Amino acid sequence: MMLREKKFEDELQFYRLALTSKDNTKVRHHLGRAHVLSQNSTLKHLYVHALMFGFALRTFDLKETFGQILRLVVTVPGHMIGKVPRGNIGWSTVGLTQVMQVPEDLESVLTE
Repeated sequence: MMLREKKFEDELQFYRLALTSKDNTKVRHHLGRAHVLSQNSTLKHLYVHALMFGFALRTFDLKETFGQILRLVVTVPGHMIGKVPRGNIGWSTVGLTQVMQVPEDLESVLTE
């Protein structure tokens, strides 16, 4: 298994643990990191947005729910035209096209 794939799976596992313990801050943190790691794969990228959408519904966050619907709609076209903003954490608190600093521990994983 490649390091990026392993890190992606680790972040999803951390997300699940945080979800089970109802630690919403950690849920958002680990899904954001999984989002950064998913951006090289259309399917993984869609999957992370689907998880974010589900979390927004569970927490009754209307703004985030609509933000994730929009992101689910634009993910495939974004991949098709090569417009996936590097480092973007995927939440509606950041712009759709906003490039962000990649967390230091993920930088080497993204360039492998």
